[in-house]
Amino acid sequence: MPAAYPHLVAWISPSQEALLKAVAKEAKLKLVAVGSSNKDDGAALSATLKIERCDDIRTMATQFDDAFFLIGEAGAYEHSLCELLQHRTKPTITITPLSGEIDLLMHEAGKTPAAKFVPLMRRSIGFGQILDETDQFGMPAAAHCTVLCSPHEGTLWSRLFDAMDFVDHYLGAPDLVHAFHSGGNIPDEPNKLRGHMTVQLRFGDQRCATLFLSDQSSWKREVLVLSDNHSVTVDDGDVSLASLIAAGFSEEQTQHTADAPRILALCEAARLSCLTGNSEQPSKVLGMFQ
Repeated sequence: MPAAYPHLVAWISPSQEALLKAVAKEAKLKLVAVGSSNKDDGAALSATLKIERCDDIRTMATQFDDAFFLIGEAGAYEHSLCELLQHRTKPTITITPLSGEIDLLMHEAGKTPAAKFVPLMRRSIGFGQILDETDQFGMPAAAHCTVLCSPHEGTLWSRLFDAMDFVDHYLGAPDLVHAFHSGGNIPDEPNKLRGHMTVQLRFGDQRCATLFLSDQSSWKREVLVLSDNHSVTVDDGDVSLASLIAAGFSEEQTQHTADAPRILALCEAARLSCLTGNSEQPSKVLGMFQ
Protein backbone atom coordinates (compact mmCIF):
# COMPACT_ATOMS: atom_id res chain seq x y z
CA MET A 1 0.00 0.00 0.00
CA PRO A 2 1.54 3.37 -1.04
CA ALA A 3 2.48 5.81 1.71
CA ALA A 4 0.08 8.68 2.30
CA TYR A 5 1.13 12.08 1.00
CA PRO A 6 2.30 14.63 3.61
CA HIS A 7 -0.35 17.24 4.44
CA LEU A 8 -0.54 20.82 3.18
CA VAL A 9 -2.59 23.76 4.47
CA ALA A 10 -2.79 27.11 2.72
CA TRP A 11 -3.82 30.71 3.29
CA ILE A 12 -4.68 32.17 -0.12
CA SER A 13 -6.93 34.53 -2.04
CA PRO A 14 -9.74 33.06 -4.20
CA SER A 15 -7.85 33.75 -7.44
CA GLN A 16 -5.03 31.47 -6.29
CA GLU A 17 -7.12 28.27 -6.07
CA ALA A 18 -5.84 26.78 -9.35
CA LEU A 19 -2.25 27.64 -8.45
CA LEU A 20 -2.65 26.00 -5.04
CA LYS A 21 -3.95 22.78 -6.59
CA ALA A 22 -1.08 22.74 -9.08
CA VAL A 23 1.48 23.26 -6.30
CA ALA A 24 -0.01 20.44 -4.20
CA LYS A 25 0.13 18.12 -7.20
CA GLU A 26 3.72 19.06 -8.09
CA ALA A 27 4.92 18.74 -4.48
CA LYS A 28 2.95 15.52 -3.90
CA LEU A 29 1.16 16.98 -0.89
CA LYS A 30 -2.41 16.40 0.27
CA LEU A 31 -4.48 19.54 0.79
CA VAL A 32 -6.34 19.31 4.11
CA ALA A 33 -7.33 22.88 5.01
CA VAL A 34 -7.61 26.34 3.47
CA GLY A 35 -8.27 29.85 4.72
CA SER A 36 -8.50 33.44 3.55
CA SER A 37 -8.72 36.85 5.23
CA ASN A 38 -12.29 37.20 3.96
CA LYS A 39 -14.32 34.49 5.71
CA ASP A 40 -16.78 34.21 2.84
CA ASP A 41 -13.89 33.60 0.45
CA GLY A 42 -12.50 31.00 2.83
CA ALA A 43 -15.86 29.25 2.97
CA ALA A 44 -16.15 29.22 -0.82
CA LEU A 45 -12.63 27.83 -1.22
CA SER A 46 -13.30 25.15 1.38
CA ALA A 47 -16.48 24.09 -0.40
CA THR A 48 -14.85 24.01 -3.84
CA LEU A 49 -11.75 22.15 -2.69
CA LYS A 50 -13.78 19.88 -0.38
CA ILE A 51 -11.38 20.37 2.52
CA GLU A 52 -11.52 21.85 6.01
CA ARG A 53 -11.87 25.60 6.48
CA CYS A 54 -9.88 27.72 8.92
CA ASP A 55 -10.85 31.36 9.57
CA ASP A 56 -7.73 32.47 11.45
CA ILE A 57 -4.19 32.24 10.10
CA ARG A 58 -2.67 31.83 13.57
CA THR A 59 -5.03 28.99 14.37
CA MET A 60 -4.10 27.36 11.08
CA ALA A 61 -0.39 27.62 11.89
CA THR A 62 -0.80 25.89 15.25
CA GLN A 63 -3.70 23.48 14.66
CA PHE A 64 -1.97 22.03 11.59
CA ASP A 65 1.53 22.11 13.02
CA ASP A 66 2.42 18.79 11.35
CA ALA A 67 1.40 20.03 7.87
CA PHE A 68 3.37 22.09 5.40
CA PHE A 69 2.03 25.65 5.32
CA LEU A 70 1.74 27.81 2.19
CA ILE A 71 1.00 31.53 2.52
CA GLY A 72 -0.16 32.99 -0.78
CA GLU A 73 -2.44 35.90 0.04
CA ALA A 74 -0.72 39.27 -0.36
CA GLY A 75 0.30 40.80 2.96
CA ALA A 76 -0.70 37.74 5.00
CA TYR A 77 2.88 36.95 6.04
CA GLU A 78 2.97 39.56 8.80
CA HIS A 79 5.82 40.27 11.20
CA SER A 80 3.55 39.32 14.13
CA LEU A 81 3.46 35.74 12.77
CA CYS A 82 7.22 35.22 12.83
CA GLU A 83 7.65 33.83 16.34
CA LEU A 84 4.70 31.49 15.87
CA LEU A 85 5.94 30.18 12.53
CA GLN A 86 9.47 29.65 13.84
CA HIS A 87 8.16 27.11 16.33
CA ARG A 88 6.19 25.03 13.82
CA THR A 89 7.21 21.41 13.21
CA LYS A 90 6.82 21.67 9.43
CA PRO A 91 8.20 24.51 7.28
CA THR A 92 6.21 27.50 6.07
CA ILE A 93 6.54 28.64 2.47
CA THR A 94 5.42 32.09 1.33
CA ILE A 95 5.00 33.70 -2.09
CA THR A 96 4.39 37.11 -0.47
CA PRO A 97 7.20 39.06 1.24
CA LEU A 98 7.27 39.73 4.97
CA SER A 99 5.07 42.71 5.84
CA GLY A 100 5.03 45.12 8.76
CA GLU A 101 6.47 48.41 9.96
CA ILE A 102 10.12 48.82 9.05
CA ASP A 103 11.17 49.35 12.69
CA LEU A 104 9.60 45.99 13.60
CA LEU A 105 11.19 44.23 10.64
CA MET A 106 14.58 45.38 11.89
CA HIS A 107 14.33 42.84 14.72
CA GLU A 108 14.21 40.00 12.16
CA ALA A 109 17.32 41.11 10.23
CA GLY A 110 20.01 38.44 10.15
CA LYS A 111 17.76 35.79 11.71
CA THR A 112 16.66 32.57 10.03
CA PRO A 113 13.45 33.57 8.21
CA ALA A 114 10.23 32.30 9.76
CA ALA A 115 8.99 31.42 6.27
CA LYS A 116 10.89 30.72 3.07
CA PHE A 117 10.10 33.05 0.16
CA VAL A 118 9.51 31.26 -3.15
CA PRO A 119 10.34 31.27 -5.92
CA LEU A 120 13.70 32.96 -5.39
CA MET A 121 15.74 33.71 -8.51
CA ARG A 122 18.94 33.23 -6.53
CA ARG A 123 17.86 29.64 -5.84
CA SER A 124 17.38 28.85 -9.55
CA ILE A 125 19.52 26.70 -11.82
CA GLY A 126 20.13 29.77 -13.96
CA PHE A 127 21.78 31.62 -11.09
CA GLY A 128 24.30 28.81 -10.77
CA GLN A 129 25.09 29.25 -14.46
CA ILE A 130 25.64 32.98 -13.93
CA LEU A 131 28.06 32.25 -11.09
CA ASP A 132 30.00 29.85 -13.34
CA GLU A 133 30.22 32.53 -16.03
CA THR A 134 31.36 35.07 -13.46
CA ASP A 135 34.17 32.77 -12.32
CA GLN A 136 35.37 32.61 -15.91
CA PHE A 137 34.75 36.15 -17.16
CA GLY A 138 34.71 38.24 -13.98
CA MET A 139 32.04 40.47 -12.49
CA PRO A 140 29.70 42.01 -15.07
CA ALA A 141 29.59 45.66 -16.04
CA ALA A 142 25.81 45.58 -16.41
CA ALA A 143 22.81 43.35 -15.80
CA HIS A 144 19.11 43.38 -16.68
CA CYS A 145 16.41 41.43 -14.82
CA THR A 146 12.91 40.80 -16.17
CA VAL A 147 10.51 39.42 -13.56
CA LEU A 148 6.83 39.18 -14.52
CA CYS A 149 3.70 37.40 -13.30
CA SER A 150 -0.07 37.51 -13.54
CA PRO A 151 -2.21 38.97 -10.70
CA HIS A 152 -3.02 35.56 -9.16
CA GLU A 153 0.65 34.54 -9.18
CA GLY A 154 1.84 37.32 -6.91
CA THR A 155 2.17 41.07 -6.61
CA LEU A 156 4.49 43.67 -8.05
CA TRP A 157 6.01 43.90 -4.56
CA SER A 158 6.81 40.16 -4.70
CA ARG A 159 8.54 40.52 -8.05
CA LEU A 160 10.55 43.52 -6.82
CA PHE A 161 11.58 41.53 -3.74
CA ASP A 162 12.88 38.63 -5.84
CA ALA A 163 14.78 40.91 -8.22
CA MET A 164 16.32 42.97 -5.40
CA ASP A 165 17.44 39.81 -3.60
CA PHE A 166 19.24 38.72 -6.77
CA VAL A 167 20.85 42.14 -7.22
CA ASP A 168 21.95 42.44 -3.59
CA HIS A 169 23.61 39.02 -3.48
CA TYR A 170 25.17 39.14 -6.94
CA LEU A 171 26.13 42.78 -7.47
CA GLY A 172 25.92 44.15 -3.93
CA ALA A 173 23.79 46.97 -2.54
CA PRO A 174 23.30 49.74 -5.11
CA ASP A 175 24.48 53.27 -4.42
CA LEU A 176 21.47 54.82 -6.13
CA VAL A 177 17.98 53.59 -7.04
CA HIS A 178 15.74 55.39 -9.51
CA ALA A 179 12.37 53.73 -10.07
CA PHE A 180 9.30 54.49 -12.16
CA HIS A 181 5.82 53.03 -11.68
CA SER A 182 2.81 52.67 -13.97
CA GLY A 183 -0.54 51.46 -12.66
CA GLY A 184 -2.18 53.96 -10.34
CA ASN A 185 -1.14 55.58 -7.10
CA ILE A 186 1.65 54.21 -4.92
CA PRO A 187 -0.07 52.61 -1.89
CA ASP A 188 1.07 53.12 1.69
CA GLU A 189 1.05 49.36 2.17
CA PRO A 190 3.77 47.99 -0.15
CA ASN A 191 2.09 44.58 -0.52
CA LYS A 192 -0.77 46.37 -2.33
CA LEU A 193 1.57 47.63 -5.04
CA ARG A 194 0.26 46.61 -8.46
CA GLY A 195 1.12 47.37 -12.07
CA HIS A 196 4.45 47.79 -13.81
CA MET A 197 7.80 49.12 -12.64
CA THR A 198 11.21 49.86 -14.09
CA VAL A 199 14.18 50.37 -11.78
CA GLN A 200 17.59 51.79 -12.61
CA LEU A 201 20.42 50.88 -10.25
CA ARG A 202 23.92 52.32 -9.98
CA PHE A 203 26.77 50.53 -8.21
CA GLY A 204 30.39 51.35 -7.47
CA ASP A 205 33.05 50.93 -10.19
CA GLN A 206 30.62 52.29 -12.80
CA ARG A 207 28.48 49.15 -12.83
CA CYS A 208 24.75 49.37 -13.48
CA ALA A 209 21.61 47.25 -13.64
CA THR A 210 17.97 47.60 -14.64
CA LEU A 211 14.85 45.79 -13.49
CA PHE A 212 11.66 45.33 -15.53
CA LEU A 213 8.81 44.17 -13.31
CA SER A 214 5.07 43.56 -13.57
CA ASP A 215 2.21 41.63 -12.01
CA GLN A 216 0.00 42.17 -15.07
CA SER A 217 1.61 39.68 -17.44
CA SER A 218 2.32 35.96 -17.70
CA TRP A 219 5.07 34.30 -15.65
CA LYS A 220 8.59 35.08 -16.83
CA ARG A 221 12.00 35.47 -15.19
CA GLU A 222 15.06 36.25 -17.25
CA VAL A 223 18.48 37.71 -16.44
CA LEU A 224 20.93 39.18 -18.95
CA VAL A 225 24.48 39.71 -17.67
CA LEU A 226 27.04 41.71 -19.66
CA SER A 227 30.80 41.76 -19.17
CA ASP A 228 33.64 42.76 -21.48
CA ASN A 229 33.09 41.03 -24.84
CA HIS A 230 30.77 38.48 -23.25
CA SER A 231 27.11 38.09 -22.33
CA VAL A 232 24.91 35.38 -20.89
CA THR A 233 21.12 35.11 -20.63
CA VAL A 234 19.36 32.68 -18.30
CA ASP A 235 15.70 32.00 -17.53
CA ASP A 236 13.44 29.38 -15.97
CA GLY A 237 13.00 27.52 -19.24
CA ASP A 238 9.84 25.42 -19.33
CA VAL A 239 9.57 25.12 -15.53
CA SER A 240 6.16 26.30 -14.32
CA LEU A 241 5.58 28.62 -11.38
CA ALA A 242 3.80 25.78 -9.56
CA SER A 243 6.92 23.61 -9.92
CA LEU A 244 9.15 26.42 -8.67
CA ILE A 245 6.95 26.90 -5.61
CA ALA A 246 6.70 23.16 -5.00
CA ALA A 247 10.49 22.91 -5.02
CA GLY A 248 10.48 25.20 -2.00
CA PHE A 249 9.12 22.37 0.13
CA SER A 250 12.17 20.27 -0.68
CA GLU A 251 14.68 19.91 2.14
CA GLU A 252 17.42 20.07 -0.48
CA GLN A 253 16.54 23.71 -1.09
CA THR A 254 16.72 25.04 2.45
CA GLN A 255 19.83 27.09 1.61
CA HIS A 256 19.76 30.52 -0.04
CA THR A 257 17.04 32.00 2.13
CA ALA A 258 16.39 35.72 1.80
CA ASP A 259 17.17 38.11 4.64
CA ALA A 260 13.75 39.72 4.24
CA PRO A 261 14.30 42.95 6.23
CA ARG A 262 17.46 43.84 4.34
CA ILE A 263 15.94 43.13 0.92
CA LEU A 264 12.75 44.98 1.84
CA ALA A 265 14.87 48.01 2.72
CA LEU A 266 16.17 48.02 -0.86
CA CYS A 267 12.62 47.60 -2.16
CA GLU A 268 11.49 50.50 -0.01
CA ALA A 269 14.14 52.71 -1.62
CA ALA A 270 12.57 51.88 -5.01
CA ARG A 271 9.06 52.59 -3.71
CA LEU A 272 10.19 55.95 -2.31
CA SER A 273 11.80 56.80 -5.64
CA CYS A 274 8.46 56.19 -7.38
CA LEU A 275 6.83 58.60 -4.93
CA THR A 276 9.46 61.35 -5.06
CA GLY A 277 10.46 61.06 -8.70
CA ASN A 278 14.09 61.29 -7.58
CA SER A 279 16.95 58.85 -7.11
CA GLU A 280 17.13 57.39 -3.61
CA GLN A 281 20.08 56.14 -1.61
CA PRO A 282 19.40 52.65 -0.20
CA SER A 283 22.15 53.26 2.35
CA LYS A 284 19.83 55.62 4.21
CA VAL A 285 17.25 52.86 4.69
CA LEU A 286 19.84 50.14 5.23
CA GLY A 287 21.44 52.31 7.90
CA MET A 288 18.49 51.50 10.13
CA PHE A 289 19.70 47.89 10.23
CA GLN A 290 23.22 48.61 11.40
